[in-house]
Amino acid sequence: MAAGQRRSSEDEQWRVRLVDTEGRTHGAGVQLGQRHVLTCAHVVSDIGDDVVVRAGSATARAVVRRSVPTLPDGRGDVALLELDRDLPGDGAVLHRAAVSWDRAVHVFGFPEELSDGVYARTVTAGRAGPGSEWIQMNARSSVEQRVRRGFSGGGVVDDQTGAVLGIVVSAYKDKTQASANLSWMIPVETIISHLPDVTRWVTGESAADEVFSGRASPEVSRVGVAKALADWLARSGRGDVVITVVGADRRELYRLVALADRESRLVAPDAPDGTVPAVGSIDLAVDASGRTADEVALRIVRRVGIAVDERVGSSALVRSGIPPMTVAVDGVDQAVDPDELLNGVLRPLAEHGTRLILGFRHPESPSLTAARAWEVDQRLDDLSRVIVAHGGDRAMRLRQRVTELRIIAKRLGPAAVRPQLEKFAREVAGIEADAGPDDVPRELHEQEKLLDVYLAKAVKRRIAERPDLVALHRTATGLLRREPPDLDAVKDTVLAYARAVRREERK
Repeated sequence: MAAGQRRSSEDEQWRVRLVDTEGRTHGAGVQLGQRHVLTCAHVVSDIGDDVVVRAGSATARAVVRRSVPTLPDGRGDVALLELDRDLPGDGAVLHRAAVSWDRAVHVFGFPEELSDGVYARTVTAGRAGPGSEWIQMNARSSVEQRVRRGFSGGGVVDDQTGAVLGIVVSAYKDKTQASANLSWMIPVETIISHLPDVTRWVTGESAADEVFSGRASPEVSRVGVAKALADWLARSGRGDVVITVVGADRRELYRLVALADRESRLVAPDAPDGTVPAVGSIDLAVDASGRTADEVALRIVRRVGIAVDERVGSSALVRSGIPPMTVAVDGVDQAVDPDELLNGVLRPLAEHGTRLILGFRHPESPSLTAARAWEVDQRLDDLSRVIVAHGGDRAMRLRQRVTELRIIAKRLGPAAVRPQLEKFAREVAGIEADAGPDDVPRELHEQEKLLDVYLAKAVKRRIAERPDLVALHRTATGLLRREPPDLDAVKDTVLAYARAVRREERK
């Protein structure tokens, strides 16, 4: 069945449990084909040498074919088992996808008190875990079944498409804390990086076109460019939407993509500080050279895992809104129609929260001029938001400077402003660094007002009582009242709530 088609729980006959010879359950697994099972290495090590796999009434003994135990830094923890006999059914198909925030998924596990198994419904959050290899999952509400011991190794399934996006690896173990509703998954691409043998059971679009890995080198040739790109990626919560890379500087873009790719990431052990991105920080890297806007849009849509309706063009699907991602597009000026690509696909993506790294071959390309004007404009918008959050004469002078830079950009073009932007950004960073404790309550108040705005929108659309929104609102409210306040956590949770409501508004 295609990844875009919805499945029912009755289709998930690939779910298995792993037990010892005395019948005690230690975890779950995903049947692949008829003779293999994917699970966590720690589940296998808990059992020992005699691993028994149960699929309904069928049983088989298993031996470890490939295993990556939990490494000293916490990464790894995956195992591929081979069985001594065939299990019924064809097994699961794993699916690569850009796993966005607030994606509704479900898992099935075998906790001790519910030996026949139970479903737990969660929503995905951001990158997490050792080396950013995992993806966080949050329970949809406090009354949901929570992921706990007995779920490890179980398949994580997308509610909408039925695609198996990864396996459960861990859960928060302190039942007395609100964080007990947290758990983590290992996405398919991370599994492939450790266990290449599973690739034959994998479908879905890869995170990066081959041209990126083919041109990538672990060596840094332009340290300033590499640091600027890595720093831009790290500013994901700031609304800094687009950055451009031109000519030979694109070598650092190829390196950045290869280092961030979960599946086939480059290793750069001696890289200069500040030049290595987080694993999984780029959801998709596309080479637009020779492609139409629709072809690029189709690549994006497929990466998300959206079913493509032949009656609706991919560009229209992108414009209607897809989950926010971070996307690198190289060869923008070598696309069939660069203007159509910029205005018909990339701008709508950015308007719906996607961040973009845009590569251009020629510094004199008209499309580069348009993209740089866009880059300058949104960067000034981003800096303005920071300045407005602070008062005083210094902030007033910085606001005036924003106006001056906009006038220069309009009269002389973006190239006249770009050299001044980094210096100005450092000045704005200074006002943040100098902010006293009294500034935090002000920002918390702004976040509280924003949460109230989106709650009102949710009430108006009669979705405020939806379990995932209730869970997010409850978490945000709790964080707003916590002492001492964690402003970053508040911003992330309020943003997640706002995005969930906005998605409903676009339907």
